[in-house]
Amino acid sequence: MNRTNEILKNLYKIGLVVMLAIFLLSIFYEMHNLDSDRKRYLSEHYISEGVQETGAINLVASVLYDYRGFDTLGEVTVILTAAAILSFLVPIRKAAILSNTFTIIVDQTIKWMIPFLAVLGGYLILFGHLSPGGSFVGGVVLAIIPILLTIAYGVEISEYKFKPSKKKLIEDIGAVGFILLGFLGVLTGSNFLASGQANFGIGNAGELISARLIPYLNVMIGIKVGAGLAIIFNSLIKEK
Repeated sequence: MNRTNEILKNLYKIGLVVMLAIFLLSIFYEMHNLDSDRKRYLSEHYISEGVQETGAINLVASVLYDYRGFDTLGEVTVILTAAAILSFLVPIRKAAILSNTFTIIVDQTIKWMIPFLAVLGGYLILFGHLSPGGSFVGGVVLAIIPILLTIAYGVEISEYKFKPSKKKLIEDIGAVGFILLGFLGVLTGSNFLASGQANFGIGNAGELISARLIPYLNVMIGIKVGAGLAIIFNSLIKEK
């Protein structure tokens, strides 16, 4: 009986190795044949028609918030779910990270970096449809501000400056705002999260107010990612 179980375990391990090898070979085969016209059709369409159809110069933004808006909604839902679960799990009586001691040079450097990070994060979000960056990157930059305060001055100071309830409210506004903007496509007789297909003014490509719903979706995702990551970070470093 023991020998039979040992054989079955070995066969199970060999089967897993064979399945992994087949999976990797199939991926390698697909990547090796990406040059075929059939598989490049969609990407070529994005490159050749993306600006005309969406009005966004940043083609990554046009894909994220127009062609693949549902995928972006799924990514946002993942972050929202993670932040919500961690918020429920916050017990919290004592923080694992307390304030650190440092020189006045470090203190002044941190104070200088915070407004710089705020401007950079805001710029990346607002101009995400025109230049590299976008709402996800901008949101991460904004999240660094409360995270930096937590690491440098401790959780209490960080949450005094950025209260958890306000961060949660901002995150909820971002998530709900994204969905409400998606319904505008339905109201115009098109589909949910439709931007290029809906009858919104496309504006002049290259200008701040252009690309239909994409700039507004950028803002919603930016504030949602920023608040969500800040909540997740502070929740993870807390303990009972």
